[in-house]
Parts: sequence; C-alpha cells; structure tokens
Amino acid sequence: MSASSPRGDSVFNEPHLNTSASPPPPEDVAPMDSIELEPSNLKNSDLYGIWLDKQLQKQSVGTSWGLTFLLSLIAGPLAILTAFYNQPGGSQFLLLVVIGPLVEEMGKILAPLMMVERNPTRFTSAAQPIVCAIAGGLVFSIIENVLYLNVYIPDPSPMLITWRWTVCVALHTGCSFVAGCGVAKIRNCSLSDRKPPRMETGAFLIIAAVVIHGIYNLIAILIDPFFGSI
Repeated sequence: MSASSPRGDSVFNEPHLNTSASPPPPEDVAPMDSIELEPSNLKNSDLYGIWLDKQLQKQSVGTSWGLTFLLSLIAGPLAILTAFYNQPGGSQFLLLVVIGPLVEEMGKILAPLMMVERNPTRFTSAAQPIVCAIAGGLVFSIIENVLYLNVYIPDPSPMLITWRWTVCVALHTGCSFVAGCGVAKIRNCSLSDRKPPRMETGAFLIIAAVVIHGIYNLIAILIDPFFGSI
C-alpha cells in the first residue's frame, strides 16, 4: 500500500487546473480605479474608451444641465478677466485686429472648453457647450458695454449707444456661437472616436470666430473717422 501524497502535492490542486480560482489580472492592464482617477494620463485608446463608458453611466441629465447653467454664469466674467489680464503692449492695430479677438474668443469659451478637456461626458448633449459659449458672449458684451458707455467713453452719442447694444452684442454672441460649435465638435469627436479630446477637431470653428471678430474690428477702425468711435 503506497503512502498517500500530501494534499498540497496533488496534481488536482495545480493552479492551472483549478477552474474555481479567478486568474490574476495581467500586470500591464491598469486597475479600473486608476482609470477613474487619472483620465488625463490615459494614452491607450482602449483604456480611455473603458473610462468613457464608466463615466457615461454616471451622468445625470439634470445634473449635467445644472452644471451647464453654472458654467454659463461664470463664462462671461471669466472672459472679461482674461481680456484684462492679457493686455500686451505694442501696436494698437495688432492688438485690436489680432490679439484682442483671439484673447476674447478664447476667454468666452474657456469654461466649457476646460470641462470638455477634463471630462467630455459631463455634457450629455452637444447643445450644452454651445449654450455656455452663447451665454459667455452675451454676458461679456453686456459687461463690456457698461464699461465702455459709463467709464471709458465720456458722454457717448445716441448712435454709439444704439450701435453697442445691437451690433456689438450680436457680434459677441454670434462669434461665441461659432466658437461654441467648435467646443461641441471636440466633445463629439472624443465620444465617437473613444479617444481623449483633441483641440484640432474643432479648431477651425474657433479660428473662424476669431477671424470674424478681427474683421469686424478692422472695419470699425476704418469707418471710425466717419461715424465716431464705435
């Protein structure tokens, strides 16, 4: 009669034959907790897609629109602060036609753009970043008009007041709409491609808003001697 083998030495206890035990996770796959905590570090498109799926399951339409409302409130003042902070010296023509429009248009979409960069799923609809941008442009134009007509320009003419509350408001709001479409494009491409947001996917619309704004400023400079400061 042969001696029985120790239980631990049985061939039936080999790890690869034990179907009840779960195989250890591969060492090269990041834990899901780390995927949740560090979305900005996900270079692998598959891992980013997994992270997107988990984030989409967490989102609430009501909470998302509440966030949109909050971003809309801060978008305009944030743009004003950005415009004041970035006032370089040098050519006034370059400042008014190139640098100013670039700083202002980027400032008006800064809040929704940062949100899309951080987590594109926080906007449950492509309309939300556009709403934020339009609100930013509208609030920006209101604050700018109050400053211009009550602080910077003494005794403004009725024509100037009418111009600023119509044409200028339409300009800022319209350009913000175009730039906001660019932010929405960045968000949509990230979700459809399952890749991190890329600025270049919506850059052409943001650049278009800057160009429109710059052309308006150029025209305003050219006709200013005939109609007074506008």
